[in-house]
Amino acid sequence: MYTPRNRKQINVMETIDLLKSNELFSNLGDAELKIVAELTKVRTIPRNTLLINEGDASDAMYLIKEGKVDVIVTNENGEQFVLSTLKQGDNFGELSLLDDHPRSASIITLEKSVFIVLHKADFLRLIEHNHMIVKGVISYLCQRIRFITSIAQSMALLDVYGRLCKLLHDLSKRDETGKCIIESPLTKQAMALRIGCSREHVSRIYNGLVKGGYIIEEKEKDKDRVIIDKKLPPAW
Repeated sequence: MYTPRNRKQINVMETIDLLKSNELFSNLGDAELKIVAELTKVRTIPRNTLLINEGDASDAMYLIKEGKVDVIVTNENGEQFVLSTLKQGDNFGELSLLDDHPRSASIITLEKSVFIVLHKADFLRLIEHNHMIVKGVISYLCQRIRFITSIAQSMALLDVYGRLCKLLHDLSKRDETGKCIIESPLTKQAMALRIGCSREHVSRIYNGLVKGGYIIEEKEKDKDRVIIDKKLPPAW
């Protein structure tokens, strides 16, 4: 017989599976994961919603159970830059568990999303008794530092064309034939936000690559995709 208690048990097991695949918690045993899972809450947020605003007070981290979000920062001139797009299994807001500083980026949902939320007070109680969680946090933060460093290097060392080519390759995956495929490609505006330039600049370069036969756009009823059909030119 299906009961609310059974549903709660199912939710805990689903959360444990999500935690196991996350870098912050992957070193924990099942008993420890169960403790963490039972401290979390579930939130469902509609599409195109500002979930976190840069500069807000921070008191929780989020794991994405379903959906996608953009991580966005804004400079002093009001210009926005998309640091990354996160999907199922990814997390954000983890810095809020370790310090009292405001949110360092904004989070906007790209589709209806379900989040597993762990609040700071609960997390601090956990790490007092479990050094494996602390080790996971340190490892994860090291990875994030390397990621941010790679973004800074791209901005400093590559021109707009170079940054666009790098983005296209980062978004693509090779299929069984060896071709580079981008499923659910970004809009020109989204690409511009990712690489820190205008939509018009991206459109001019991107359309040139399409006309040159380097990129093939396939539009179908259910979904679009992009094929990088041959090696992109070394310079524009």
